[in-house]
Amino acid sequence: MKPDLIIMDMDDTLMTKDNQMSKTTHEYLLKIQREGYRIALASGRPTEGMLPTAKALEMDINKSYIMSYNGAQTIDLSTQEVVSSQLIDKQSFDEIIDFCRKNGLFALTYHDGHIVYDGSHEYMNIESELTGLPMKKVDDLKSYIQEPVPKAMGVDYEAHISELIQQLSDGFNEKVDATTSKPYFLEFMCKGVSKGAAIKNLAERLNLNTEHMIAFGDSQNDVEMFKHVGTSVAMDNASGAVKSHATMTTASNNDDGIVKALQKLMD
Repeated sequence: MKPDLIIMDMDDTLMTKDNQMSKTTHEYLLKIQREGYRIALASGRPTEGMLPTAKALEMDINKSYIMSYNGAQTIDLSTQEVVSSQLIDKQSFDEIIDFCRKNGLFALTYHDGHIVYDGSHEYMNIESELTGLPMKKVDDLKSYIQEPVPKAMGVDYEAHISELIQQLSDGFNEKVDATTSKPYFLEFMCKGVSKGAAIKNLAERLNLNTEHMIAFGDSQNDVEMFKHVGTSVAMDNASGAVKSHATMTTASNNDDGIVKALQKLMD
């Protein structure tokens, strides 16, 4: 089988527990691109937090795409053009911040290449450590952010996030949806935004068949992606709920699961 596109989540899928690509996975993905296969990245990360990995994989040279902010933005790496973008409006952003404050969440968003915040939390630096983006503290997020944003996030302990995501299973409001990538991240995006929707739009743009695509993931925000491709692969470190939506399971992110699955699928 030669897939039209191989799509990979980043955290806990492509990246190991140390937030690195293994040498084996890195070399294999370079190799298959040279053989004519096309890859893409789809992540909850901000665009700037995906670019170093994409460039390390030579995706800019190979005219590939990244889907950032859970699919809120899609970027053509060969031109750096944002080919699609769906943003949270100012009113909804303010409502999200009010919700986070009411529920004791550490709130953050993204602006001008920074992670912007106005509170504190034991987990407040995790997103910066994952993405490599600098933190910027402001007096008040609602006053500082005056334009639409691709994503906002509430951070807290796993049990509380799990409780809140159940409450928000039908969406945050008529304009905003919620999901999780890490068990301590509650992520808010414009209604209809998902990795799956981004893949569908990219397939239409490139005239590709989604049934001939392979997608790898491990978290709740990968489930919509799984629904839109012909072959969905859950990492061994994914939850049982995520695995139930996949057509197959592979080894963990720490054991070159992507490589092992592709070697089976593309024989």
